[in-house]
Amino acid sequence: LSEIIEDEIKQNSLRREFPKSFKSHFSKIENKKITYHKDFTNIPFVTIDGEDSKDFDDAVWSITNDDMTTIMVAISDVSFFIEKGDPLDIEAKKRGNSFYFPDRVIPMFPEIISNNICSLVPEKERACLVIEVKIKDFKIFSFNIHRARIISVARLTYNKVDEIYFKRITEHKNFVLIENLFKGYKTLEKMSVSRNKINFITEEFQIIKEINNDFFFRKKKRLESYKLIEEFMVLANETVAKYLKINKLNSIFRNHEKPKEEKIKELKKILKENELYDNENFKDQQDFNNILNKIREKKNFINDALLRTQAKAYYGNKNCGHFGLGLDYYTHFTSPIRRYF
Repeated sequence: LSEIIEDEIKQNSLRREFPKSFKSHFSKIENKKITYHKDFTNIPFVTIDGEDSKDFDDAVWSITNDDMTTIMVAISDVSFFIEKGDPLDIEAKKRGNSFYFPDRVIPMFPEIISNNICSLVPEKERACLVIEVKIKDFKIFSFNIHRARIISVARLTYNKVDEIYFKRITEHKNFVLIENLFKGYKTLEKMSVSRNKINFITEEFQIIKEINNDFFFRKKKRLESYKLIEEFMVLANETVAKYLKINKLNSIFRNHEKPKEEKIKELKKILKENELYDNENFKDQQDFNNILNKIREKKNFINDALLRTQAKAYYGNKNCGHFGLGLDYYTHFTSPIRRYF
């Protein structure tokens, strides 16, 4: 496995080492005072990531009172530390993103940045952009974007969050925080259903061991905490895209347009052959969800056909909305440590 990965790295000319001259920048960045950010250190944010994660670029918090749900998503304020045109900025732009392999990570920023200064590690004050959204009657009531200081109170994992919540481990010190996050997630999930977000059947696998050059894979369990974080990040990305569009600010949007007519024709043919077609025109998301509900837990090749019908998502400076998510606005804002924008 290691040899295959090394070969891929070389073939794709991935940049691995950072210039030694960068070291002179680290102390300057590390000592930069977070002076003008609002003080949100009283809000008990938590991070939820995989077991092996080290670069924590998002933290979440939620509370539901009566008919109002408040959700906050804190994203590491990388741009506060690394300014446009800085050598670290130029290097990150050349790399484009971090690369994740089964046995290593090639980071977009040096580890002192990605795993320490900008990482939302527990019990450390960190500079963030905080997206605050208030939801009433399953509609966005208001939103704000703050530059703020936060302190994450816990580094949680997907497995642990599911265990604490579904086994009702009420004595755990973070149980109430997790329960509140799930209340916020259930609200967002209902909003996703109401706008007909397409719920494709997806499977992920991980390499668990290598024996004599043979790889063994294990299907990842689709945890509810994955979906929770997914919904929170979609909300943050939508909110920022909406803010950019409303204020006519130049930026990059993540667009996903409606399927092309020729692809819809191919899909209809496959569905007719499998006696699944019921005069759907696939001009909206609901028709895709109707088929997905028919084939859930079986006929994965139909799921693949539905996926192939979709247009490719792309980045552009003109906002065209996101068909798959059922959103009028969308961008990728939530991974500044590992993705360059």
